[in-house]
Parts: sequence; structure tokens; C-alpha cells
Amino acid sequence: MKKFLDAVDRISTWSAVACFVAMALIMTVNIVARFMSGGLPWYMESSQYLNVWCVFIAGVGLCAKNDHLRIDALEGILKGVAKKWLRLVIALFTALFFAMVAAAFFLLAGKSRQLISTMPPLRMAYVYWLIPIMCVLSAAATLLRGIHDFRTFGREEDNIC
Repeated sequence: MKKFLDAVDRISTWSAVACFVAMALIMTVNIVARFMSGGLPWYMESSQYLNVWCVFIAGVGLCAKNDHLRIDALEGILKGVAKKWLRLVIALFTALFFAMVAAAFFLLAGKSRQLISTMPPLRMAYVYWLIPIMCVLSAAATLLRGIHDFRTFGREEDNIC
């Protein structure tokens, strides 16, 4: 399972890098286009959407590696089996959080009919649909990582992030 989680991390990292590179290219092309014809009218929205997607895609990898921000004061107090179970409970609550965010964005994406102002053929729903997908993938990665950490707790690496 660790190899699978590492693969998820690599894929999400390179996908986020691709979004970032696309964003940088769009902004660079716009800078050059400003001197020639006034620039691209859609560069701002596309750059913002790529930035948001970059963060959500990278989040999947963070969940797979258990590298996200957390407060582990309670883990420092607990020892042995209690610590093992606490990590599993934290993974379950984190996955539940991602599932709720996914449900909220699913509703938003399903009801959004607004056109993107600088790209009229496109709707905001197209932008929103990636977010619930990434949240579901983050929830799955969190659960898989929690199960992996639970099964391998106390071994040589002691589940170091």
C-alpha cells in the first residue's frame, strides 16, 4: 500500500506542477501580448482557476503522504495502542471533512449556471467540478494512509511523515 500511496503523491505532485507551469505560461504570454495587441482578456480567470486546481490536486498528495498540517499535542501525550487508535480516528474525521466539502461543491457545481465573463462559452460549473473530485480523492487517500499507518504502527519507521 505504501508504494500505491507514494505513486498517488508523485502523480498529484506532477499534475499540480503542470497546472502551475500552465498558469506561468499563460501569464508570460499575456505579458508579451500586452506589448503587441493589448493582452489576453481571459488570462486572469484562467490563472486563478489553475492556481485553485493546483492547490486541490497537491492536497491529494499531501493526504497520501500524511504531510498536511495537523496539531499532534494529543499524540504526544498518548502512548502505545491509544496513539495507534487516535491516528485512525483522526484519519476518519479528516476523510469525513473532505467528504462534506465534496458534497458542498458537488451541489455548487450542479447548480452553477453562471458564464465565465471573459470566456463566454464556459460556465463556472466547469471550474467547480474538479473540486469535489479532488476532495473525494483526498478523502480516499486519507483513509488509505490511515489504514496503512494503523497496520504498520510501531514498526521501524514508526509512520514518520
